[in-house]
Amino acid sequence: MQTEDLIPANEFCVICQVELSFIQSLEQSGLIKLITIEDKRYLQSDQLHELEKLIRLHHELDINLEGIEALSHLLQRVKDMQAELMALKNRLRLYEDHN
Repeated sequence: MQTEDLIPANEFCVICQVELSFIQSLEQSGLIKLITIEDKRYLQSDQLHELEKLIRLHHELDINLEGIEALSHLLQRVKDMQAELMALKNRLRLYEDHN
């Protein structure tokens, strides 16, 4: 992984006005992944969108960590089900086109 794809966690926290402990709690819950290089914690840039969504849930909707975990799990299940539905529709379309 290239270091230009990494964002120092402490700098992100200062800019977004969020506690580092919250970010660490999200990591412990498995919702995000932090990278440690030379005793410094970094966020992967491709996680920023998801992390910002989690922070909004916490700050704007006042949802606690357990609620965020539950919502994230349910949203992932919905995404999986949508993908499965799309795959089934595509398969059905193939069968309908052959008749």
